Amino acid sequence: MPWLTQLADIARRTGFPVTEVGGWQSRGHGPQPSVEGVVCHHTAGWNDRHIVVHGRPGLDGPLSHIWLQHTGRIWVVAAGRCWHNAPSTSPHHMNSTSIGIEAENDGRTPWPDVQIDAYEALCAELCREFGLPPSRVKAHREVNTGKPDPHSINMTHFRERVAALIKSPGAPTKQEEDVPEVISLGAGEDQEAPAGGELAVRWHTEYTDDPPGHNADGVAVMAKAARWCIVDGLVKIRGLKPGTEIDVAWSRYSRDGKTFEDDAWRLSFRADANGRVEESVGGQFALNTKNQLRLRIINPTDAAAVVEKVTMAKLAMFNR
Repeated sequence: MPWLTQLADIARRTGFPVTEVGGWQSRGHGPQPSVEGVVCHHTAGWNDRHIVVHGRPGLDGPLSHIWLQHTGRIWVVAAGRCWHNAPSTSPHHMNSTSIGIEAENDGRTPWPDVQIDAYEALCAELCREFGLPPSRVKAHREVNTGKPDPHSINMTHFRERVAALIKSPGAPTKQEEDVPEVISLGAGEDQEAPAGGELAVRWHTEYTDDPPGHNADGVAVMAKAARWCIVDGLVKIRGLKPGTEIDVAWSRYSRDGKTFEDDAWRLSFRADANGRVEESVGGQFALNTKNQLRLRIINPTDAAAVVEKVTMAKLAMFNR
């Protein structure tokens, strides 16, 4: 079998957003010998697409053909053979005979509905393309007894959904009635994160569905009820010394904004050779009517840093 250069087209048939990782059409440990099955994984981390693409110590990438983001976006990583399942207990689910999907999840956090929908739809389209029955869609743990992933997914029910989607492509998903409240925010001017201090990013622009979730203070995001939030944002920072670290956190405060509760999602980033940080900042966590959410930049260095006006965020709030 040649390189699987049709993977991006297959992914787009799902109706979910698709991104092609640069060089994917020639990335792989040689061409894919055959496609006789699909293996479903979780990554055991967050923001780990680079590991799936490039590998980790002791195991060269690509580690899977597809990285499925928590937002439901499908990232096409490789068209050739990937090191995603060895040793395999099934001849149909070896590296040389199967397609691997790595879904972003730390192995503990509940799966967002939108990500499961995308997972099922993608497996269905792969089965349709390669003439596979739903029974050939397997969890990693089902074809490699030393593995636990993907955690908490009932694969019998998962395969039933895949079978239904094979029969009726584009059929409404089980989460059809849970339409998210979407809040899109933009920072309209540069803002300073002081040396040894922090900045709560002030949002100057909001595009939102009902209801408005952006507080008048410019920094807080609020939910009208108990909500499960899926956040995807872009943060750009300059003015750091090369190699120094800075933290970015989605932080929960009391509803009135006076009391810090916790960091719902916090990541550390290292400045590049130009003293810049340009990172996608995702996250998933709960929010309710007793708290509010802020994007904080925590700067432990001895020099002020500038959070650029192009910083933005999109929050999808689902019923809990």
